[in-house]
Amino acid sequence: MFATRLHSPSVLLLPRLTARSLSTVSTASTTSPLRALLRYTKPAPPPVRFFQTSSRCLARQGRRFEPAPRNSFEPATKTTITPATPTTPATPTTTTTTPATTTAQPRLLDRLRAAGQASHDTEPPLLTASQRLLRPFLFTLLVTAGSLYYAATWTPPAPGERWFPTVPISFATVASLIALNTAVFVAWRIPLPITWRVLNRYFISVPALPYAASMLGSAFSHQSPTHLFMNMAVLYIFGTTLAEQVGPGAFLGLYLSGGVVSSFASLAYNVVRARFHVSSLGASGAISALVGAYAYLNPDNRLSLIFLPFLAMKAKWFVGLLAAVETMGIVRGWKVLDHVAHLSGLGWGVAFGAALVREVERRRKALRVRYGR
Repeated sequence: MFATRLHSPSVLLLPRLTARSLSTVSTASTTSPLRALLRYTKPAPPPVRFFQTSSRCLARQGRRFEPAPRNSFEPATKTTITPATPTTPATPTTTTTTPATTTAQPRLLDRLRAAGQASHDTEPPLLTASQRLLRPFLFTLLVTAGSLYYAATWTPPAPGERWFPTVPISFATVASLIALNTAVFVAWRIPLPITWRVLNRYFISVPALPYAASMLGSAFSHQSPTHLFMNMAVLYIFGTTLAEQVGPGAFLGLYLSGGVVSSFASLAYNVVRARFHVSSLGASGAISALVGAYAYLNPDNRLSLIFLPFLAMKAKWFVGLLAAVETMGIVRGWKVLDHVAHLSGLGWGVAFGAALVREVERRRKALRVRYGR
């Protein structure tokens, strides 16, 4: 390279230019004079940015972070001159240097979720419907049998055995369920690798890759604040009254059994119809079981909506209307709510309420026979 770069003037000097070479340059097929061909125009330096956009902010916007050159005064475009030959005139050559681009690093939240994901499969595994449903079905039978046994054998604890003896036991039972649902919601919002893996396996029902324990865990799981608030509000309204009426033992047995039954019904429906792109979670199925049992035990109690207090109807008609809406959602293919879980929960609650009434009548009859009344 024959060009020499000076610091003060923006001129490139060619050493030992002969008269022949000068005449060749002057007679070249160009309209620019010799001085213009030998002049190097230094571009203006890039402006200094005091508030540089971070790579994390650009990553959220789907853009790439391009760092500025290390030397702010180094031009991005350089011009050199090819020396003249007896047959070729001297021509300037422009070389553009593109700064290296680096892809923005993923956020910490994305890295934690990737480290804790349950599976790296991109497609559902090749399993038959019976292979997907066998273990969840056995787990549902086990939890249902245990819940019914607990409901039948529960006895009130002594005041000294309770953590909060001054709090009504029905309120403490409902508050404990609300606290468990809230704790799982917080775990979803703060994903650590260990908790994220456990939540994706056992606290959400996925037809493509079902886990047996998710039949129960999904009944305590919420990912949306609105979903959590609405379910917990209905749980508190119906739960406190029903727990006082049937007892905390039967109430817990109904909640747990209703949760697993509704979750399995939803899973079976999605697996049979090969709906492997959906997932289900929430306490709606278990709460629907509570509503169904309440309506069976109190058919003539009038219920009204919070937002429509002037519109009231009997509990049996309210549950019938709710069952009709859920059935229509299944037939029409509504995709916002899990209508299969809601409808199966209502049916299980009504059946549980009927079995509870027969059990109470049997015990009363046994007491009359014992005491001769």
